[in-house]
Amino acid sequence: MIGGTDLKICLIAEGCYPYIVGGVSSWVQQLIRNFPEHEYVLYTIMPDSSKKGKFLYNLPANVSGTKEIFLNDVSLKSEKGSGKIPKATITAKWEIDEIRRLMMSNLDQWNMIFDFFQRSDHMIRNFLLGSDFYDIISEVYRKQYADTRFVDFVWTMRSMYMTLFHVLNNPPPKADLYHSVSTGYAGIAGAMAKHLYGGRLLITEHGIYSREREEEIITAAWVQKSFKKLWIEYFKSLSLGAYRAADRLIALFDTNRRIQIELGADPMQCEVISNGVNVEGFSNLPGKTDAESQYLNVGAVIRVTPIKDIKTMLYAFDIVKRQVPNAHFYLIGPTDEAPEYFQECQSLAQELNIGDLQFTGRVNVKEYIGRMDVMVLTSISEGQPLALMEAMAAGVPCVSTNVGSCKELFNGKQGDSLGLAGLLAPIMDYEQIAEHIVKILTTPDLKKILGETGRKRMIQFYSEQRFSEAYRRLYDELDPTKEGKTPWPV
Repeated sequence: MIGGTDLKICLIAEGCYPYIVGGVSSWVQQLIRNFPEHEYVLYTIMPDSSKKGKFLYNLPANVSGTKEIFLNDVSLKSEKGSGKIPKATITAKWEIDEIRRLMMSNLDQWNMIFDFFQRSDHMIRNFLLGSDFYDIISEVYRKQYADTRFVDFVWTMRSMYMTLFHVLNNPPPKADLYHSVSTGYAGIAGAMAKHLYGGRLLITEHGIYSREREEEIITAAWVQKSFKKLWIEYFKSLSLGAYRAADRLIALFDTNRRIQIELGADPMQCEVISNGVNVEGFSNLPGKTDAESQYLNVGAVIRVTPIKDIKTMLYAFDIVKRQVPNAHFYLIGPTDEAPEYFQECQSLAQELNIGDLQFTGRVNVKEYIGRMDVMVLTSISEGQPLALMEAMAAGVPCVSTNVGSCKELFNGKQGDSLGLAGLLAPIMDYEQIAEHIVKILTTPDLKKILGETGRKRMIQFYSEQRFSEAYRRLYDELDPTKEGKTPWPV
């Protein structure tokens, strides 16, 4: 521990911090900075080892270490000079039964699986190429997938479980508390650490992980149609395993809490803690320059990735530009996360011949938000987007697709009578999005009301102080070192 700290917290993040700029990563940075009295150690899971050590955030001083896990670091290829693949052997029938349940997505208890992959004789490559694995998946195949090609099924199962077993072979470091920023691999890693070392597990699920993976798989070209259900059930089983292990499960808004319970989470462990914004930090931002005063600026703080549906945004901008000739458009944020998609967006913008459009790349968003007349979000899926919350804190009216908690942010939740703070449109409905943008740009009174209401809502219901107090209480409740609390095994 760092001298004088209260807790050692292992923060487990998948596919985000500190490699990717975005809402979840910003949330993690905010959380760590808000609790300087605690020591954090990071356990990060990323798909590609090309990201190794390439942090896009300056780690706060109370981060004492980082363990990086890359899912492509595991391979079934034999080591150089090894012409023979050793076969792993499972001697206990109950172990075979548990692994079969895992691969049929009906595993009730993960602890045996966790213990199994801590044993040195069960190396991933040995097991996945061995007779035990072959026998188990042959039975699964006969029961559920006999109408598909067996060789395709075998390699699908190997690729699926190779990444999971790689995580299970590399547990997080010991800590008092494990805080996973999603379910999926991060949630299972937290559940494993809790089982192996003791401590408690807190999960903050920004979006519903299994639902997000399902949406991706349905449209994914890399998944054979015959195996889409297999992949969907696999990710559901990871989430359910994390739900059952969690001492507390946090959603960002009420709808997601209800979904977590529907998916198998214990209602007694579920709680809602909204994101928080430092409202004062978005006060008095730089406004338009004199040269910009004749323009109406439309902005979007985004990562240029398919889930943000930038193409729908561009189609909407095309309509807006034809109706509001002095409109300027700013897409504010990194463009390097999905290079091919960025090229497609650039090509579409050129094809539509949208004038006065700028992709800014990675910049300080505070230098742009105050200059905007309206902010836009066209995502296909979201949790509780900080991009909109920060715009609202700055008093900028917003237009968004009806995803995640955007309806709650714009209309208010129970006990909030402040009124409307933004305009919603269905997913991919670029005509409705454009209509809303034009309405705000051409109706000064509406623009003022929406902006003022949004700022008031952030102050009253979504302040950083409320956010910090909620997590301070949780950390205190889950602290296994406090007197009078049940000791956890080591």
